[in-house]
Amino acid sequence: MSIPSVPEAPAQTVGRAVQLLRIIASSQARDLKLIDIAAMASLDKSTAQRLLTRLVHERLLARDSVRGYRLGPLLYELGLAAFPESNLREVSQDVLHELAQTTGDMVFLVVRSGTDTVCLNRIAGNYPIQTMTRTEGDRHPLGVGAGGLSILAAMHDSDIDMAIKAIEPRLHAYQLTGDSLWAAVETTRSQGDISIDEGNAALDVTAIGRVIRDHSRTPIAAIFVATISHRMALERQRRVIQQLVDCAKVIEDMLLR
Repeated sequence: MSIPSVPEAPAQTVGRAVQLLRIIASSQARDLKLIDIAAMASLDKSTAQRLLTRLVHERLLARDSVRGYRLGPLLYELGLAAFPESNLREVSQDVLHELAQTTGDMVFLVVRSGTDTVCLNRIAGNYPIQTMTRTEGDRHPLGVGAGGLSILAAMHDSDIDMAIKAIEPRLHAYQLTGDSLWAAVETTRSQGDISIDEGNAALDVTAIGRVIRDHSRTPIAAIFVATISHRMALERQRRVIQQLVDCAKVIEDMLLR
Protein backbone atom coordinates (compact mmCIF):
# COMPACT_ATOMS: atom_id res chain seq x y z
CA MET A 1 0.00 0.00 0.00
CA SER A 2 1.44 3.38 -0.99
CA ILE A 3 1.79 6.05 1.65
CA PRO A 4 0.09 9.32 0.68
CA SER A 5 2.46 12.26 0.41
CA VAL A 6 2.16 14.96 3.02
CA PRO A 7 1.40 18.34 1.46
CA GLU A 8 3.95 21.07 2.02
CA ALA A 9 3.17 23.85 4.46
CA PRO A 10 2.57 27.18 2.69
CA ALA A 11 5.61 28.76 4.35
CA GLN A 12 7.83 25.91 3.15
CA THR A 13 6.49 26.26 -0.38
CA VAL A 14 7.21 29.99 -0.38
CA GLY A 15 10.70 29.38 0.95
CA ARG A 16 11.46 26.86 -1.77
CA ALA A 17 10.09 29.15 -4.48
CA VAL A 18 12.31 31.99 -3.26
CA GLN A 19 15.25 29.58 -3.22
CA LEU A 20 14.65 28.80 -6.89
CA LEU A 21 14.52 32.49 -7.75
CA ARG A 22 17.84 33.05 -5.98
CA ILE A 23 19.48 30.14 -7.77
CA ILE A 24 18.41 31.42 -11.17
CA ALA A 25 19.34 35.01 -10.30
CA SER A 26 22.84 34.04 -9.17
CA SER A 27 23.58 31.68 -12.05
CA GLN A 28 26.35 32.80 -14.36
CA ALA A 29 24.76 30.65 -17.08
CA ARG A 30 21.69 32.95 -17.07
CA ASP A 31 19.38 30.24 -18.46
CA LEU A 32 19.02 26.98 -16.50
CA LYS A 33 17.31 23.69 -17.28
CA LEU A 34 14.92 21.95 -14.90
CA ILE A 35 17.40 19.18 -14.06
CA ASP A 36 20.08 21.72 -13.13
CA ILE A 37 17.76 23.79 -10.95
CA ALA A 38 16.40 20.75 -9.13
CA ALA A 39 19.93 19.51 -8.38
CA MET A 40 21.12 22.91 -7.14
CA ALA A 41 18.05 23.24 -4.90
CA SER A 42 18.26 19.63 -3.65
CA LEU A 43 14.68 19.03 -4.80
CA ASP A 44 13.18 16.16 -6.77
CA LYS A 45 12.30 17.05 -10.36
CA SER A 46 8.54 16.91 -9.86
CA THR A 47 8.62 19.37 -6.93
CA ALA A 48 10.96 21.72 -8.76
CA GLN A 49 8.82 21.59 -11.91
CA ARG A 50 5.64 22.36 -9.98
CA LEU A 51 7.21 25.40 -8.34
CA LEU A 52 8.81 26.60 -11.57
CA THR A 53 5.54 26.29 -13.48
CA ARG A 54 3.75 28.47 -10.93
CA LEU A 55 6.56 31.06 -10.94
CA VAL A 56 6.31 31.24 -14.73
CA HIS A 57 2.52 31.62 -14.49
CA GLU A 58 2.98 34.54 -12.08
CA ARG A 59 5.60 36.11 -14.43
CA LEU A 60 8.33 35.84 -11.79
CA LEU A 61 10.17 33.55 -14.21
CA ALA A 62 10.18 33.18 -17.96
CA ARG A 63 10.76 29.92 -19.80
CA ASP A 64 12.17 29.24 -23.23
CA SER A 65 11.79 25.69 -24.54
CA VAL A 66 15.38 25.72 -25.78
CA ARG A 67 17.27 27.94 -23.36
CA GLY A 68 15.47 27.10 -20.12
CA TYR A 69 14.40 29.34 -17.21
CA ARG A 70 15.35 32.95 -16.54
CA LEU A 71 14.06 35.79 -14.37
CA GLY A 72 10.67 37.14 -15.40
CA PRO A 73 9.30 40.64 -16.01
CA LEU A 74 7.31 40.87 -12.77
CA LEU A 75 10.56 40.89 -10.78
CA TYR A 76 11.64 44.03 -12.63
CA GLU A 77 8.27 45.66 -12.04
CA LEU A 78 8.42 44.84 -8.33
CA GLY A 79 11.96 46.15 -8.16
CA LEU A 80 10.86 49.51 -9.53
CA ALA A 81 8.28 49.76 -6.75
CA ALA A 82 10.66 48.65 -4.01
CA PHE A 83 12.73 51.82 -3.78
CA PRO A 84 11.45 54.70 -1.65
CA GLU A 85 9.97 57.64 -3.50
CA SER A 86 11.42 56.72 -6.88
CA ASN A 87 13.49 54.16 -8.73
CA LEU A 88 17.14 54.46 -7.75
CA ARG A 89 18.37 53.72 -11.25
CA GLU A 90 16.32 56.52 -12.74
CA VAL A 91 17.09 58.95 -9.92
CA SER A 92 20.83 58.46 -10.27
CA GLN A 93 21.12 58.22 -14.05
CA ASP A 94 22.13 61.82 -14.78
CA VAL A 95 24.59 62.19 -11.92
CA LEU A 96 26.23 58.85 -12.73
CA HIS A 97 26.54 59.87 -16.37
CA GLU A 98 28.22 63.07 -15.26
CA LEU A 99 30.60 61.11 -13.02
CA ALA A 100 31.53 58.82 -15.92
CA GLN A 101 32.24 61.80 -18.16
CA THR A 102 34.21 63.64 -15.47
CA THR A 103 36.42 60.69 -14.57
CA GLY A 104 36.48 59.20 -18.05
CA ASP A 105 36.07 55.75 -16.51
CA MET A 106 33.39 53.12 -16.13
CA VAL A 107 30.85 53.88 -13.39
CA PHE A 108 28.69 51.22 -11.73
CA LEU A 109 25.64 51.26 -9.46
CA VAL A 110 25.01 48.17 -7.33
CA VAL A 111 22.19 47.57 -4.85
CA ARG A 112 22.00 45.30 -1.84
CA SER A 113 19.81 42.22 -2.18
CA GLY A 114 19.94 40.23 1.05
CA THR A 115 23.52 39.01 1.37
CA ASP A 116 24.28 39.79 -2.28
CA THR A 117 24.72 42.83 -4.47
CA VAL A 118 23.10 43.22 -7.88
CA CYS A 119 24.45 45.49 -10.62
CA LEU A 120 21.69 47.95 -11.45
CA ASN A 121 23.48 50.23 -13.90
CA ARG A 122 26.79 50.77 -15.64
CA ILE A 123 27.85 53.80 -17.67
CA ALA A 124 30.97 54.08 -19.81
CA GLY A 125 33.26 57.09 -19.68
CA ASN A 126 35.25 58.58 -22.54
CA TYR A 127 38.65 57.02 -21.83
CA PRO A 128 39.67 54.69 -24.71
CA ILE A 129 40.00 51.65 -22.41
CA GLN A 130 36.85 50.79 -20.45
CA THR A 131 36.70 48.02 -17.85
CA MET A 132 33.52 45.98 -18.35
CA THR A 133 33.89 44.16 -15.02
CA ARG A 134 30.13 43.79 -14.50
CA THR A 135 26.94 43.81 -16.51
CA GLU A 136 23.48 44.80 -15.38
CA GLY A 137 21.89 42.02 -13.37
CA ASP A 138 25.20 40.49 -12.23
CA ARG A 139 24.95 39.18 -8.67
CA HIS A 140 27.82 38.69 -6.21
CA PRO A 141 28.15 38.16 -2.45
CA LEU A 142 28.35 41.25 -0.24
CA GLY A 143 31.96 42.34 0.17
CA VAL A 144 33.05 41.23 -3.29
CA GLY A 145 34.29 44.20 -5.32
CA ALA A 146 34.43 47.85 -4.35
CA GLY A 147 30.66 48.35 -4.35
CA GLY A 148 29.83 45.30 -2.27
CA LEU A 149 32.64 46.07 0.16
CA SER A 150 31.49 49.65 0.75
CA ILE A 151 27.96 48.42 1.55
CA LEU A 152 29.23 45.68 3.86
CA ALA A 153 31.52 48.08 5.75
CA ALA A 154 28.61 50.47 6.37
CA MET A 155 26.52 47.79 8.08
CA HIS A 156 26.40 47.11 11.83
CA ASP A 157 28.98 44.62 13.08
CA SER A 158 26.34 42.06 14.05
CA ASP A 159 24.81 42.25 10.55
CA ILE A 160 28.26 41.87 8.99
CA ASP A 161 28.84 38.75 11.08
CA MET A 162 25.57 37.21 9.89
CA ALA A 163 26.23 38.16 6.26
CA ILE A 164 29.74 36.72 6.23
CA LYS A 165 28.55 33.46 7.80
CA ALA A 166 25.88 33.19 5.11
CA ILE A 167 28.21 33.83 2.17
CA GLU A 168 31.37 32.15 3.48
CA PRO A 169 30.84 28.92 1.50
CA ARG A 170 30.87 30.99 -1.71
CA LEU A 171 33.92 33.13 -0.94
CA HIS A 172 36.54 30.63 -2.10
CA ALA A 173 35.45 31.31 -5.69
CA TYR A 174 36.69 34.88 -5.19
CA GLN A 175 39.88 33.93 -3.32
CA LEU A 176 38.40 35.46 -0.16
CA THR A 177 37.75 34.27 3.40
CA GLY A 178 35.63 35.58 6.23
CA ASP A 179 38.77 36.91 7.94
CA SER A 180 40.01 38.69 4.83
CA LEU A 181 36.59 40.32 4.37
CA TRP A 182 36.63 41.58 7.94
CA ALA A 183 40.12 43.01 7.37
CA ALA A 184 38.86 44.76 4.22
CA VAL A 185 35.90 46.17 6.19
CA GLU A 186 38.25 47.67 8.78
CA THR A 187 40.44 49.16 6.06
CA THR A 188 37.40 50.67 4.33
CA ARG A 189 36.19 52.24 7.57
CA SER A 190 39.66 53.66 8.28
CA GLN A 191 39.59 55.33 4.85
CA GLY A 192 36.40 57.25 5.61
CA ASP A 193 34.03 54.62 4.22
CA ILE A 194 35.89 54.53 0.90
CA SER A 195 36.49 51.03 -0.45
CA ILE A 196 39.39 50.32 -2.78
CA ASP A 197 39.72 47.07 -4.70
CA GLU A 198 43.09 46.71 -6.40
CA GLY A 199 42.99 43.71 -8.68
CA ASN A 200 40.93 41.40 -6.44
CA ALA A 201 37.59 41.46 -8.24
CA ALA A 202 39.22 41.76 -11.67
CA LEU A 203 42.86 41.38 -12.69
CA ASP A 204 44.72 44.64 -13.35
CA VAL A 205 41.61 46.68 -12.50
CA THR A 206 41.37 49.17 -9.64
CA ALA A 207 37.92 50.14 -8.39
CA ILE A 208 36.93 52.71 -5.77
CA GLY A 209 33.51 52.61 -4.13
CA ARG A 210 31.23 54.70 -1.94
CA VAL A 211 28.09 53.57 -0.11
CA ILE A 212 24.63 55.12 -0.63
CA ARG A 213 22.25 55.29 2.33
CA ASP A 214 18.51 55.82 2.47
CA HIS A 215 16.60 58.30 4.65
CA SER A 216 17.14 56.09 7.72
CA ARG A 217 20.90 55.91 7.03
CA THR A 218 20.63 52.25 6.06
CA PRO A 219 23.18 51.22 3.40
CA ILE A 220 21.13 50.21 0.37
CA ALA A 221 23.48 50.65 -2.58
CA ALA A 222 26.89 51.80 -3.72
CA ILE A 223 28.56 53.48 -6.65
CA PHE A 224 32.05 52.70 -7.83
CA VAL A 225 34.49 53.77 -10.51
CA ALA A 226 36.69 51.15 -12.18
CA THR A 227 39.65 51.50 -14.53
CA ILE A 228 42.92 49.84 -15.48
CA SER A 229 45.23 49.86 -12.46
CA HIS A 230 48.13 51.89 -13.88
CA ARG A 231 45.69 54.75 -14.56
CA MET A 232 44.66 54.98 -10.88
CA ALA A 233 47.78 56.51 -9.32
CA LEU A 234 47.54 57.87 -5.77
CA GLU A 235 46.93 61.49 -6.76
CA ARG A 236 44.20 60.48 -9.18
CA GLN A 237 42.64 58.24 -6.53
CA ARG A 238 42.20 61.30 -4.33
CA ARG A 239 40.35 63.17 -7.08
CA VAL A 240 38.12 60.21 -7.89
CA ILE A 241 37.31 59.70 -4.21
CA GLN A 242 36.14 63.29 -3.85
CA GLN A 243 34.01 62.95 -7.00
CA LEU A 244 32.48 59.74 -5.63
CA VAL A 245 31.68 61.37 -2.29
CA ASP A 246 30.01 64.31 -4.04
CA CYS A 247 28.06 62.01 -6.36
CA ALA A 248 26.81 59.81 -3.51
CA LYS A 249 25.70 62.90 -1.57
CA VAL A 250 23.66 64.15 -4.52
CA ILE A 251 21.94 60.77 -4.91
CA GLU A 252 21.16 60.54 -1.21
CA ASP A 253 19.70 64.07 -1.25
CA MET A 254 17.48 63.14 -4.20
CA LEU A 255 16.20 60.08 -2.33
CA LEU A 256 15.08 62.36 0.49
CA ARG A 257 12.86 64.48 -1.75
